[in-house]
Amino acid sequence: MSELSQICLAAREGERRQEPTWLATVMHVTGSAYRQPGARMLFSSSRVLAGSISGGCLETSIARKGPWLARERPKCVRFDGHSEDDDESPRGTGCDGIVDILLERANFDSPSAPLTVIEDCLRGERRAAMVTLFESTDALAPVGARLTLDERGQFSSENLGGPAWTVLARAAELALAEAQTRPRLVSSPRFRALLEVLEPPPHLFVFGAGPDALPLVELARAVGFEVTVCVTSARVAMRERFAERAELHVGSVASTAKLVAARRTPVAIVMSHHYPTDQEALQMLLASKTPYIGMLGPKRRTERMLGELFPVPNQLRSCDRARIRAPLGLDLGAENPAQIALSAIAEVQAALSNGSALPLSKRSTRPIHRPLSELTFSALPALGDSTGAA
Repeated sequence: MSELSQICLAAREGERRQEPTWLATVMHVTGSAYRQPGARMLFSSSRVLAGSISGGCLETSIARKGPWLARERPKCVRFDGHSEDDDESPRGTGCDGIVDILLERANFDSPSAPLTVIEDCLRGERRAAMVTLFESTDALAPVGARLTLDERGQFSSENLGGPAWTVLARAAELALAEAQTRPRLVSSPRFRALLEVLEPPPHLFVFGAGPDALPLVELARAVGFEVTVCVTSARVAMRERFAERAELHVGSVASTAKLVAARRTPVAIVMSHHYPTDQEALQMLLASKTPYIGMLGPKRRTERMLGELFPVPNQLRSCDRARIRAPLGLDLGAENPAQIALSAIAEVQAALSNGSALPLSKRSTRPIHRPLSELTFSALPALGDSTGAA
């Protein structure tokens, strides 16, 4: 289950128990920090409920002081990694960076409330752009004001008026027009805001349900993927193996095509150890939008399948062949099922994020995280007009 899913579930549980909860969101980072803009944590009075906004340096302090700091309105607090944590003024981040964190009450009361937007994206397999102010001298656009735009073109906003609405709406439009985007800083002479594009997590389809699939499923869920295990038949032991760990789809390989098509970011690993079933799964996945198709077993096995499926030279497009990873995984020296699972999920993560999969120690002095790009508005563009943005 993804971190955002855990946060939404914990918030709904707090709502059911009538327990006040608050949300902490990383807005901006200068220098080094464990978590980057967009990281979130849900907390109640003195207790972390879900998520994280650091490597453990800030969570306890925020859970203790956050309800008081945000008692009247959203508040952005700056934590400086060069200062040490103490009982009176917890400021250390442990990574020598400066982190701006927005604290606000957590609720589902409005269409533009962050938890409402996140929950809608997760349930509907949709993207949405969300822009949140964390610095402002504009009375019509205070800290905590927010604007959202969904894929259907519907805007919603909270505590936001004046010219800032136009600027943030334009920024949201630009973000949703991109196929892939990272958080951005939106700035003008009167405010700074975090722009995020929220997306549902990747959904892993595992074709095969042997004992070696179990560590793969567990690791995929641990990193935040949703998981469906696909089998043509299921014994009781198999159902028990994956109970509460993954969805279990029992049916023909062809019947999984509609499940794959329903997910925004499907990825697949084929490991039934049965040649005809694996070949049928490969054929179905190549006809789908799946960007990553991992094949367990030696390369020659997959090449034989492809030769039988596409006997005519150049019948298989190069872009489709590039989606196939055979054998799957990164070279980690993996031997046992848990190590193979680690190798496979690491490759999936690298493929989805366009990561190099190289050791971080080989990156020289380059930062681990890509710097936050910035949209600077010196004028107020009209919606649908690209002028005024740099």
